[in-house]
Amino acid sequence: METDILVIGGGPAGMSAAITADRAGARVILVDESFSLGGQLRQQTQHFAPLPGSEEKVRGTALGNDLIKKLEASKVKILKKHIMIGSYRNENIGVTDGEKTFAIQSQKNIIAPGAAEKAKIFPGWTIPGVMTAGAAQILINRERVLPGKNAVMLGSNDYSLEVARQLKACGVTIKAIVEDKEQMISSDMELLHDMKNVPVYLNSTIESATGKEELNKVVVKTPAGLYEMEADLICIANGFDPIIEPFEIMGCNLAYHKELGGWLPEYNVYFQTSNPSCYIAGNAAGITTIGPVLLTGEIAAIGALEELGFMEQEEAEAQRKELWKELAEIEKRENEKTFRARSELIEGFHQKIGMAFPEEFNMVNGGAHNG
Repeated sequence: METDILVIGGGPAGMSAAITADRAGARVILVDESFSLGGQLRQQTQHFAPLPGSEEKVRGTALGNDLIKKLEASKVKILKKHIMIGSYRNENIGVTDGEKTFAIQSQKNIIAPGAAEKAKIFPGWTIPGVMTAGAAQILINRERVLPGKNAVMLGSNDYSLEVARQLKACGVTIKAIVEDKEQMISSDMELLHDMKNVPVYLNSTIESATGKEELNKVVVKTPAGLYEMEADLICIANGFDPIIEPFEIMGCNLAYHKELGGWLPEYNVYFQTSNPSCYIAGNAAGITTIGPVLLTGEIAAIGALEELGFMEQEEAEAQRKELWKELAEIEKRENEKTFRARSELIEGFHQKIGMAFPEEFNMVNGGAHNG
């Protein structure tokens, strides 16, 4: 099987990249491990804003459906329930559906595997009833299954409070929010207001989770002592790790940036990794919000299209400049530390390989480069 551009990952970044590449006339194959496209958007009923080109709030599920419609109306060949399992010596990509394994010969690859939720280990963390916040969200929004009646949220970031709000809307009692930091992580006033009557334990951890066949008791260790409460659900919201396995398969160099989620591939302003055939997009390029996730997919696609001759240099530079400007504006507004860390990663990679910055990025507080 041959294609111009192979996209690994059918979440928002991968779909954005595939749609952009298809519009330019490239042959595109998109591979996703799930039975349906959309990634995490499939269960994210919360509203997102700002999005590229819009200040309106859009539900994650609606955004996902819109991207899927655009993709299905395109010429992109979609391989659902397929996974990337390796790379041949000629850098063809090995793909399988669990029964058949075959090679895809691509000129460029855009890899957007997303991120994985981090676990939090404590005594009893494997008992049924203990799960990640994302797992709880899947159960209530996709499977229509109530994961419990009395929940303890471990972590106080935006995602934790959003899932807590959705659980409350389903009739679940939020017994406590447990945070090991000195203050709540989330600064979202709407989310904080919705949790105003929920007990919050700061500088605290879960001492133990117990139950014979499933969770029924949680002990929280606080500066004031131990507190015991009845609960049949613990939702862990401990942040996310970029998924890097596909990049390791492709021999891409990695770097560690705490503000971006930990270990992730090095890449330049085009989102091209140390392997020239591989571009990166989405949360694998640094944990961020949905707006930048979509924009990284577009920027990566433009880089691949330009190299393959589907887009003239002048047009590519103009589009890339506008996309980077929007990415910077959104990311600085949402979490400036993330943008600064991304800038440092990119600048460090350019210096490492002796690659000059494109002129349009040599601006103060503009694109990826800050002087």
